[in-house]
Amino acid sequence: MADSTDKLLRDYFSGRLKLMAEIDPKHKQDIVDITFCLSVIKPEHSEVIKRYYSDKFITWNEVVSEACKSNSSLRTWRNDFKTLLNIILQHGDKFINLRQEALQA
Repeated sequence: MADSTDKLLRDYFSGRLKLMAEIDPKHKQDIVDITFCLSVIKPEHSEVIKRYYSDKFITWNEVVSEACKSNSSLRTWRNDFKTLLNIILQHGDKFINLRQEALQA
């Protein structure tokens, strides 16, 4: 079952989130956060995430088959990415503040 993170990722990869950001600037931060999260994970994991969320007609089993990896491994990658993204979406400002404080110390 799809959750709000899945919907956000589908909107990001379809380009819909970019259009939404033109109407409501709060979505610009979502774009930045997703782009950041994609940049800090392994490229192989990023490709799986991109492949699944960029094509609404592809099934998870097709992504698994294309990647030639186990279903459980890819599910772990996806779940870990969604967890990371949710943490950044909910607490990103706190991380930025902590980083700035650490750099000043």
